[in-house]
Amino acid sequence: MTYIRECAIKNAKYLVTTHTSAQTTSSSANTFTTISGSEIAYSPSNDASKVIYEISFYAEKIDGKFFQCIQLEEYDGSSWSEINAKFRKNIGVATGETNQNNRYYIYFRYVIPVWSGSKQLRLRTSDRDPNQAVSLHQLTEWDGASATDQFCNTNLLVYSI
Repeated sequence: MTYIRECAIKNAKYLVTTHTSAQTTSSSANTFTTISGSEIAYSPSNDASKVIYEISFYAEKIDGKFFQCIQLEEYDGSSWSEINAKFRKNIGVATGETNQNNRYYIYFRYVIPVWSGSKQLRLRTSDRDPNQAVSLHQLTEWDGASATDQFCNTNLLVYSI
């Protein structure tokens, strides 16, 4: 996932989530769903200047359009909140025909301010329009045929620099 020299990486922590079923986002507009495999507790190195959060996962919307907003959140000990709106990402197609097949293998890298102690991080996603739920982690077609047993791992790597 990353191309930074190993000596520059401090306190690396990773999580690989092997999926055996699909995760579906909410059909309601602006209702966020935590992406399975995106949550991790992390403590930066004492001499770090930044924390890097890298994640990859699969998403698809067959026979429809979608436009997902993805936000990075932190847990402050009592509640979850978005770290900063500037870290929001978008995927999908907001306009066009509804019979599109949209398949994405998604990779995001966030460079976030350092903190002291342990903090939990996670990614959440929501569609801006109703009735446009997205399926995560499962490929519905494989080699041109229908599939029920093809899944993509969620790979998460967090480290200090």
